[in-house]
Amino acid sequence: MLTQDPMPELSASISKLLESLGHRKPYQASLAGAAGSGRHYWRIGAAPASHIVLMSHPQDADYERFLEVTKALRIAGLRVPTLFGHDDQALQVVLEDLGSSLHLDRMRRRHDQPQEQQRLCRTVVQALHEWQIKGEAAMAHCPWLCDRYFDHAALRWETEYFTRRYLGDVCGMGSAPESDTALMAEFEHLAETVAGHPLTLMHRDFQSQNLMWRKEEVWFIDYQGARYGSLWYDLGSFLWDPYVCLHATLRRELFEEFCALSGIAPETGWKPFLEASLQRLMQALGAYGFLTRHKGLTWFEQHLGPGRALLEECLELHGEMPELRRTLAEGTAY
Repeated sequence: MLTQDPMPELSASISKLLESLGHRKPYQASLAGAAGSGRHYWRIGAAPASHIVLMSHPQDADYERFLEVTKALRIAGLRVPTLFGHDDQALQVVLEDLGSSLHLDRMRRRHDQPQEQQRLCRTVVQALHEWQIKGEAAMAHCPWLCDRYFDHAALRWETEYFTRRYLGDVCGMGSAPESDTALMAEFEHLAETVAGHPLTLMHRDFQSQNLMWRKEEVWFIDYQGARYGSLWYDLGSFLWDPYVCLHATLRRELFEEFCALSGIAPETGWKPFLEASLQRLMQALGAYGFLTRHKGLTWFEQHLGPGRALLEECLELHGEMPELRRTLAEGTAY
């Protein structure tokens, strides 16, 4: 939940830039968003003449990466906000205001309109396909998009994160899962398998709070973690999103829509899709555990139950990983 504390002081150069964009002190400012990373987004002014000021912090290792990736994605023709200027000493950035229509909010407002939800999600799947196609061009001239791979080590980091922060902290199992060699062998095999998927530019956090609707088009935010990785990971992030919890029938329809766009036979793509989805669901549960138990962000607690239910559903479809099923059954259900 967002607070409404006073906006921190802006640097002289950012104030001057805002003045050139038509804003005058004292600014009309409101907190537009906050990320688990500690970044804060302030809306200056009112629509249609508003702008966003991103305020980062000295521990933000992705600040410079965000700037360079934004430029590259814009050049490639992807719908990310215009970058008007930045003060690297103050770690402040002025961005185009995309509004406040998150995909999450649109889906919730249409909870009783399944056909409209289907339309919205199909548009997002089409946008993901566009991201992957145009992302190849972005990678060609942006070293920042090529310096990270979602490789075996990154995939094992995710399941280690899940082991410590969800199984250990949330399910009350302590360090016991970390010494379970059979469980670790399953995670090792999953990482090897997903690392062998066809590769594309991943958003890395392609979920309903990082997708904006503007003029009936899908725009991308929070993409500074983009990297080369599994073709299926972002689709898994979206279709198994614990914030939304799509019906299984709609999830399958959207999976087939993606396959049609990508020229992949559904029977060929189904298993790798589930593999990447398992990875993503475990990452999400690990993140919820960390944010609630170690960062005090209790708002994320409400998503632990849905996230676990989706993981169990995905495991059932996958049909393998008996040690993970056993471990979940032994831990505290949440």
